[in-house]
Amino acid sequence: MKRNDRHPYLAAGLTAFAVIAASLCLFFLLFNLEAVARFLNSLASILRPIFMGAVIAFLLLPVQRAILRFLVAITPDKRMEERHSYSFLNFVAIVLSLLLAFFLIYLLLAMVLPQVYESVVGLVKAIPDYIVNVQNWLQTFFEDNPDIQASVISVYSSAATSLEQWLNSDILPNLESVSTSIQWMRTTILPNLTGVVAGVSGVVVGFLVLVKDLLIAVIVSVYLLARKDIFAAQSKKMVYSLFRTDIADLIVGEVRNAYKIMSGFINGKLLDSLIIGVICLVCCNIFKFPYPALIAVIIGVTNIIPFFGPFIGAVPCGLLIFLSSPIQAVYFAIFILALQQFDGNILGPKILGESTGLASFWVLFSILLFGGLFGFAGMVLGVPVFAMIYSVVSRLTAYGLRSHNLPVETEDYMGKTGPMAR
Repeated sequence: MKRNDRHPYLAAGLTAFAVIAASLCLFFLLFNLEAVARFLNSLASILRPIFMGAVIAFLLLPVQRAILRFLVAITPDKRMEERHSYSFLNFVAIVLSLLLAFFLIYLLLAMVLPQVYESVVGLVKAIPDYIVNVQNWLQTFFEDNPDIQASVISVYSSAATSLEQWLNSDILPNLESVSTSIQWMRTTILPNLTGVVAGVSGVVVGFLVLVKDLLIAVIVSVYLLARKDIFAAQSKKMVYSLFRTDIADLIVGEVRNAYKIMSGFINGKLLDSLIIGVICLVCCNIFKFPYPALIAVIIGVTNIIPFFGPFIGAVPCGLLIFLSSPIQAVYFAIFILALQQFDGNILGPKILGESTGLASFWVLFSILLFGGLFGFAGMVLGVPVFAMIYSVVSRLTAYGLRSHNLPVETEDYMGKTGPMAR
């Protein structure tokens, strides 16, 4: 038998082997799900610093590239002809981007944390007034039913007295300063949360592990940023070695498009949420809303969630303001609606542009789907992830239509009831 005659049999044998191997792997996975899940959890725990470093590098990449372009522009051309000069500038850009990120984080914490602390202390001190306001409201609500009013007020007064005594004896004295608060949390809160000394040690160990992972993640991000071009070239080599050139071109193009969608959305949304938080802080101070820093932080953080974010953050903030002044709660609701309209129609499109290319229905669908599956992270990342899936499906659909000599535009299929064959 000639060598060329053996090729069909070899291909059939390899295909049969691959099918049998895949079937065995599927059988093993189905009957060992718990063991596989434990293995994947342990693997994720081991690789957590790598994932965190990749996220840090992903967020810093636009800043690093901008700094690198600036350094290259101010460097003489003769110096740029040497490869080690570019590598040195790349390293300097990475260090500067990390320093800028640390400085911004420190600046935000230095500005926000003291005001949030003061807002929390003010909220705790205002709880007795809230108790009186709620009691007056209950008396008014049940004034037509004296018996029910007496029972409800009796239970409420007992609970309110216990709460007020606990606040005055345990909470307020320990919130007088930051140092006393930290000492109180270390000696009282942590033991009560964990129950035993070993539990406190576990919390401390967990915190140290998190710090260790963060340090490793920063180092990993430096390596990724320094060797990103090499990693990208190696990945392209693998893709072009496994697939036909046209399919490899499609895969590389989709990966680039996915990066564009993801980076544009995440970085733009972070900037958008920061601006919304600052605007909320300024306006809350202008309108004399209580706890302006705390409200601004909640609104800014929840604004990262598309579509539902402003309303999710407005609910607890509105309740806090309602306890202080119901009429101010109405003004706050009007302010949030105006802020959401400004963000959704002016600021958001200006910053994000058409980074996702999704219609409003698919934005809502992706938030509900990924939020239900993965919680807060799913609500934040669901839109760009679904946008990438949508882009891949759209391109594959267009490729299939062109291969069948059919029109690609959606308008060509609207109202068509007859056959499409030409």
